[in-house]
Amino acid sequence: MVIKSAHNDIIGPVTTSARLGGSKQADFRSQLRQVTLDLQGTRLELQESRATVEDRRTTVLEILTSHLMLMEQVNALDAGTQAWRAMIEERMRRTVIHVMIAAFWQRVMVMRGVVMGAFEMMSLEARLLCVAIVLVIIAMVLDCLWYFMR
Repeated sequence: MVIKSAHNDIIGPVTTSARLGGSKQADFRSQLRQVTLDLQGTRLELQESRATVEDRRTTVLEILTSHLMLMEQVNALDAGTQAWRAMIEERMRRTVIHVMIAAFWQRVMVMRGVVMGAFEMMSLEARLLCVAIVLVIIAMVLDCLWYFMR
């Protein structure tokens, strides 16, 4: 069927080819819309990915900052702990020395009591002989001390 227009042209074959061209254009348009939607989706995914990366960077920075703060606190506590330990060790050393000195003087007092009790039973000559022996022992210790100190 051929239709004649006012210009005496045949419209039939042109209309069919126009319809074919129109359907191709519609396919191209639908493909273009699909590509545009895909690009918009990709753009959104890229923005989300950038936001995720930025969030991760922020999180890592916060973790590193808190880690550094904790390390500074640990170092400060370690220095404080070492000072405290040195102080306690010094006090313990002093306490042990004081205990040893107190024990020594207690022993001296006990020995003095024993010696004084023994001296009371001795005669004057025996007492003088004991004092002489003690003085000789003291002299020998001092003489040996001088030898070892050189």
